[in-house]
Amino acid sequence: MKTIHPESAVKQRYAAAAMTPEAALCCAVDYNRQYLKIIPEEVVQKDYGCGDPSRYLKPAETVLDLGSGAGKICFIAAQIVGPQGKVIGIDMTDEMLAVARRNAPIVAGRLGYANVEFRKGRIQDLALDLEKLDQELKQRPIADSASFLAAEELAQELRLRDPLVASDSVDVVVSNCVLNLVETKSKRQLFEEIFRVLKKGGRAVISDIVSDEAVPERLQNDPQLWSGCISGALTEEGFLQAFADAGFYGMQILKRDDQPWRTVDGIEFRSVTIAAYKGEQGPVPPEQASPFDSSGAGLRPPRETKGRNYNATQAGPCCDGGCS
Repeated sequence: MKTIHPESAVKQRYAAAAMTPEAALCCAVDYNRQYLKIIPEEVVQKDYGCGDPSRYLKPAETVLDLGSGAGKICFIAAQIVGPQGKVIGIDMTDEMLAVARRNAPIVAGRLGYANVEFRKGRIQDLALDLEKLDQELKQRPIADSASFLAAEELAQELRLRDPLVASDSVDVVVSNCVLNLVETKSKRQLFEEIFRVLKKGGRAVISDIVSDEAVPERLQNDPQLWSGCISGALTEEGFLQAFADAGFYGMQILKRDDQPWRTVDGIEFRSVTIAAYKGEQGPVPPEQASPFDSSGAGLRPPRETKGRNYNATQAGPCCDGGCS
């Protein structure tokens, strides 16, 4: 079986979409038109999202946008947080960064202040500044295994000495239809990185695609489905659990589309916007500990809910020989 490299598939498709808009990469989203007035049309047309996490931001906050693409959410956020706030966009695709960076001065001129910057990095490794690594590697190119190992040491040194995003440095992490694009083996690290960079008391507000049942391996081996926000989608329960596993609390579903965006092999994929909070770490004082609630919902598997894969029971007498 051919090996699929999700990150390469994503970079190739989004690099192309930075050149020519691709409608299939996004869901219809109703943004506040007030904030779109100052954003250049190129940015609007090359936006690929499934929700609007920006509507949950507040003035003067420091905001980090994961997978910022052409910069639309960043430019909306810049208006909401105002001149006292700050917005940082992270993307790994050079072509998308080029679109965002060339339009940033235009937005700043129309706003009257500049509070947005775009940095190159992988959202599952927010400590490594890829542009600084590129600069170092120009001086010390990789030519053999020894220089490869030296480059790995250099990358780790950069993470510690000069991180792309420092720990406990942002108020809000937002993302719009990007977390699903990260390969499965890096998902845990991704959520841990979101937790790391948030200040205590900070929050993540994430719009993304989730599925109503686990995505099977055959769909995960399709590069078009990976780059199209399908193969890497977590189940809704799995998405919430990933936040909890990283240390978040108070997860809320702020918005959930009733109708699926796409249905593939009977699996429904829809947009949700989730909020999750950092700051509940440490032991709970005994006086604040509430009784454990052992009640819970017995959820029916998705295939049964959709009318498949279950055995229907039949009405009949309660005893074989009749009841006396």
